[in-house]
Amino acid sequence: MNKAEKSRPQRQPGAGQAETTCGARFPHLNCTKDGVERQPGFIGRLLSHGSENGVTLHHLEKMTGLSGREVRREIERERRGGELIISDNKNGYYLTDDPAEAQRFARSMRRRALEITRTARAVEKAAGGGD
Repeated sequence: MNKAEKSRPQRQPGAGQAETTCGARFPHLNCTKDGVERQPGFIGRLLSHGSENGVTLHHLEKMTGLSGREVRREIERERRGGELIISDNKNGYYLTDDPAEAQRFARSMRRRALEITRTARAVEKAAGGGD
């Protein structure tokens, strides 16, 4: 098999790519021919309020065409920009307007960060490089 046969097929210009991959699925977003334009808050616009309306990472990957890593990075950017995107292991990602729920989520993240730090210190110590 030669090099040309192994390469991905090229998209045909003007083949309606924007409408099929983005515009039809996300009419409220600005789209490009390659998919969703990464404008501020585009993940938040795909989510609904309440844990009962949570969206899994896998589903967000399918909705956006992004990898899981890219989706998580965008969620982190939006959270740091003030978007109240909450997540849990059962329901996935969702929005909240409830300050108490947001605080519970923040406390959970702090506990996770503390556990990760403790584990990192233990590994460093076992490797002879820690305190």
